[in-house]
Amino acid sequence: MTGAARGAPPRSPDDVDLIVRGIVGLAKRIRADARFVGAEVSYVDFTLLFVLNESPGIRAVDLAEAVSIDKSTASRQLAGLERRGLIRRDADPANPRSRQLRLTERAERVLADTDREWRRRIAARTADWSVDELRTFATLIDRYMSVDLPGDTRPDQEIVDAKDPTFE
Repeated sequence: MTGAARGAPPRSPDDVDLIVRGIVGLAKRIRADARFVGAEVSYVDFTLLFVLNESPGIRAVDLAEAVSIDKSTASRQLAGLERRGLIRRDADPANPRSRQLRLTERAERVLADTDREWRRRIAARTADWSVDELRTFATLIDRYMSVDLPGDTRPDQEIVDAKDPTFE
């Protein structure tokens, strides 16, 4: 249901512009934090490792679709992760021509360290927020992400659990 359908007042282009600026700023902050947080992995690497951690045994084609990148880009990124000892490709018992992707122990450590530092930085940035503000922020992000437009690919995971304001 749209805001207009719920009786919300019409929006001006300036209202939408505020959201665009906020989202662009958030994306820049996330990428900047990724460079600081995961010195060992890039933002793209972290994203791939995160999805692999959530979906062990996923095929490269499915991973590419999950993170909305083309197969050739995924192939190059995965080759780099494999060379650095962060992923391995196992035979798929259901299809001998296919390979399942899995994290190595090293990748699990890198992912845990990166996640811990990312959460520390988020907690520091929101240290003076009330529990209600944290929940509102999480709820609004989840609400924004839950709207699918034609042609969208839907992320598999929710961003945060709005009922749990802790980041540790």
